[in-house]
Order: sequence, then structure tokens, then C-alpha cells
Amino acid sequence: MALGLFGAAGDGLSLPAILAVMSNLMNDLGEGPSDPSFIHNINKSSLYFVYLATVSFVASFLEGYCWTRTGERQASRMRARYLRAVLRQDVGYFDLRVASTTEVITSVSSDSLVIQDVLSEKVPNFIMNCMTFIGSYILGFILMWRLAVVVFPTILLLIIPGLAYGRVSLGLARRIQTEYSKAGVIAEQAISSVRTVYSFAAERRTMSAFSSALESSVRFGLRQGLAKGLAIGSNGLTFAIWAFVVWYSSRLVMYHGAKGGTVFAVGTGIIFGGLSLGSGLCNVKYFGEAIAAAERIREIIERKQEIDSESWEGEELELVEGEVEFREVTFVSKR
Repeated sequence: MALGLFGAAGDGLSLPAILAVMSNLMNDLGEGPSDPSFIHNINKSSLYFVYLATVSFVASFLEGYCWTRTGERQASRMRARYLRAVLRQDVGYFDLRVASTTEVITSVSSDSLVIQDVLSEKVPNFIMNCMTFIGSYILGFILMWRLAVVVFPTILLLIIPGLAYGRVSLGLARRIQTEYSKAGVIAEQAISSVRTVYSFAAERRTMSAFSSALESSVRFGLRQGLAKGLAIGSNGLTFAIWAFVVWYSSRLVMYHGAKGGTVFAVGTGIIFGGLSLGSGLCNVKYFGEAIAAAERIREIIERKQEIDSESWEGEELELVEGEVEFREVTFVSKR
């Protein structure tokens, strides 16, 4: 996980580093062959790109490999401990605490998959996007603080749609999961008592109840799709921000002696940094789902019951005495 953290941070900082090198390269190209050191500067920038490619490859490999490996290992151990804990529970737990066996099966499969997906993909993606945002804005303030200060408030226009979508999507996802659980209970009861359903000719009634349970999930799914469409469509604000950056950059070039390569690098870094932060914050909803799933699994793993076959705690009897009763049994054969 430490190597994965280092790789994700390096992968996120690769974009600001590329923009910094590209700024110098574009400024050199803008000056043209009139500069005596033109060829030397071009060769140096090209060599920097090769170095960045090597470092980015190593960082990206560590990000993908290490987080996927630790996610798979932790999820595998979690499934084994969860199943051991479920088999250790007494019968009263399943009668009083669990509504149906669907919850147990769901926890051992889908909940562990949610946690594995967060560890393998969402956590490194969040770290990478945050580092891209931090590195891009630091680069912007170093290269041209005037443009960075003016464009900085527009970050709200890039973050708010992602945050709103994440919050709405999280609530809708929980409601959809609840409705699917209701439909799963109906299907489980019908399949477990399929002979009774068939004998009373209750197939149509069961299908009607199952379809009614799925109607709510369909409505919530449509709302989730609408929220996602609005969030993706809000990316059109990026072009409006680009228009403002281009207009203000022209003022800096005309009246403050700014260079085109520096203006391009700062504007690109600030806009992509804001978009990266918005994309990273969208993963927060997955963190909430993973935390909820982990709580459900941990509740079973840490639950203590009165009779535990795997625990040596409690009172141990050194001597047990008793009488054994024998009875005579007579077999009578009939011919």
C-alpha cells in the first residue's frame, strides 16, 4: 500500500510536470531559430520528456499493480474470516437477526466486492486526482500567479456538479439496493417453496409481487441516469472557462509581457486540476458504500456468542463425573 500510494502520487504529479516542460518547449519554439541556444533547449526539453515517460511508467505500474494486489488479498482474507464467523454463529442469530439467507449471501459476495473495488481502483484514483489538482495549482502560482489568482474561483464551477452528482447518486444507490433486497426476498421465498406455489397456482401472483417490487428500483434508476446526464453535461462549463482564460491571457501577453507557452501551461493546468478534483471527489460516494459494507462484515466477524466452537475462553471443568445407565434390549425374531 505504501508503494501504491507513492505510485498514485507520482502518476498524479506527472501532468503538472509535463505542463512545466511543455511551457519551456513552447516558449523556445515561439522564439524560433533566432535564439543561439534554440537547438540546445529543444534537445533538453525532449530529454526531459523521456525522463518523465520513464518515471510515469514506473509510477503508473506501482499504482495499478500494488493497489490491485492488496485489494485482492484483503478481500480474500475478509471473505474467509466472514464465512468462518457465519458458520460459527448459533441458530438464534439467523432466527432473530437475519431476515433471510439472502442477506448473508449478499454480504459474503457483493459487500466484499464493493470493498475490493474501492481498494483496487477508487482509492488510487482519488489520490491521483488530488495530487494532480495540488500539483497543477502550485505550478500555476509559480509560473504566473496573476492568471492563477484570477482563474482560481472558477474551480467551484468544476467541483459543484461532481459533488452534487455524488451525493444524489449515493442516496439513490442505497434506495435501489433496498428495493432489490425486497425483490430478492420474494424470489427466494417462491423458489424455496416452489411446490407450494405450484400447487396453489400462485405463479402469476408471485410474478406480480416481484414486478411491483422492481418498479421502485426502475424509478430510482431513471433518476440516477438523469443526475449523471446533468453532471456530464455540466462539463460544458469548461469551454466557458477556457474562453475567459484566453481573453485574460491576451491581456497579460499585451500589457505584462507574458509568454504564450507559460499562459497555455497555467490555463491548462488550472482547468485540468479542477476537473481532476471534481472527478476525485466523485469517488467519495464509493468510500461511503465501502465503509457501510465493511461495518456489516465486521459486525459478524466480531460478534460473540454464548457457545463458540473456536474459543477456549470460559470455565474449564477438570473432572466430570456421572453414572452411565445401561438398559437391556431383547430382540424377538418372528418366523
